[in-house]
Amino acid sequence: MPDNNLREENERRSGSLVTATRRCHECSEEALGRCPECRRSLCQNHFPKQQHSPCAEKQMNMMHTQVCYVCGIQVYPDQWSISRTTHFIDPYKCRGCDRYICDELHTRRKVDDVTIIREGLRGHRYQYTNRYCDLCAPLYQIGGIKGLARLVVIAGTIIATVFFYLHR
Repeated sequence: MPDNNLREENERRSGSLVTATRRCHECSEEALGRCPECRRSLCQNHFPKQQHSPCAEKQMNMMHTQVCYVCGIQVYPDQWSISRTTHFIDPYKCRGCDRYICDELHTRRKVDDVTIIREGLRGHRYQYTNRYCDLCAPLYQIGGIKGLARLVVIAGTIIATVFFYLHR
């Protein structure tokens, strides 16, 4: 046993100590990604929202509120993995106004956003599907209705600052 501790101490000093792999929060297998909502490490089988406990319970509680704001059809936010390092996330929400929208009828524009998160020597690719409804689609380049509101607030702040500075 003392020999093991000495070897670990030497490896730690030389920088060659291999860190332990993360484990899935549900089944203790090797974790391949993190859930974007609950931030828990999960394996490929438990990465979908319906397969791990905190997000499955939350989704069941929100089932009646996750409906398209235009037509009232229920939407099912989802996430899945197609490989050990590639994960897809589709919240079924309009990126511009943050309301749920259905895919078939009321999604005017879809934009895929890819984020790569490095984790040691392995990188994880998270592909987010950003949707825009009929109201926000013409303004998608500035972030939809929320982006337009931010620009109005910034412009108003600048104008008010200049006005009060000049009229002291």
